Amino acid sequence: MIINQSPTIFVEKAAVIKQKKFKKKQYILTLKAPQASQTALPGEFAFIDCGEQVFLRRPLSYLRSNTKNKWVEFLYKIVGPGLEALSQLQPGDEVDLMGPIGNGFRCGKTHQIPVLIGGGVGIPPVLFLAEYLKDLNQGYSPVAFFGSETPFPFSVIKSAMPINGIEDGASIIDMEEKNIPCRLASLSGLEGCHNSYVTDLADQWIKTLDQKDLSKIAIYACGPEPMLRSTAKLARSYGISCQISLEEFMACATGGCAGCAVKVSLPEGKIMQRVCVDGPVFDAQMIYPDD
Repeated sequence: MIINQSPTIFVEKAAVIKQKKFKKKQYILTLKAPQASQTALPGEFAFIDCGEQVFLRRPLSYLRSNTKNKWVEFLYKIVGPGLEALSQLQPGDEVDLMGPIGNGFRCGKTHQIPVLIGGGVGIPPVLFLAEYLKDLNQGYSPVAFFGSETPFPFSVIKSAMPINGIEDGASIIDMEEKNIPCRLASLSGLEGCHNSYVTDLADQWIKTLDQKDLSKIAIYACGPEPMLRSTAKLARSYGISCQISLEEFMACATGGCAGCAVKVSLPEGKIMQRVCVDGPVFDAQMIYPDD
């Protein structure tokens, strides 16, 4: 069983190793973080100081964490002055990083076929999970479906791995190198991508499975709200376990302000829970119980 929460939240000065720019104001930021890199898990996030001119920190999900070389990585898209300031950092600059924070994805031995569904800047935590499970070498066979309406901030190549029910198409090189079957979806005509919603693409594959394989599946998703709602509906239609990672604005990321609270459904009724400390990962049916 993967522990779904890191034991300690660190506050440390993290030096910029590199910052790579992609189309449509997308960036991948790599930071030297000797403490957080040792414990960060898929689905957790960091709270990053964007500089003296920006009052509030910004929450960013971990894209990767490297315990050997002590770095962490984040994917973000410029939205507002905070991330604009973050994009100006150069190698050698330092940022104040607080993390890992929150409850990440929960993965047990029962579901050996994790289905990863990511949309846009929601791709990082599920990509992290796919690679993390593959590297465990404990029999997990992840399958990934990513969607975007802007060019993917990764190297995209034609996949050499077939997926039942889906025509050949593009994958990202990170998945190919890990031998993780992957297909990409877009309604914007991106080369190699299937012209569909990412959840429809996942459905095409799931419907080819027999009951034995269906019992091994769990879905893990992060992305825009309509995609998450559709993912929850897809999981419900097949009786599949589903966890989703939510994205919310945060002022403190420690549960004190409750500014990121969302309504969740429990057996005893509906209550408010905080995305930062009660999440960001929730069971899909807690968030979308009636769809």
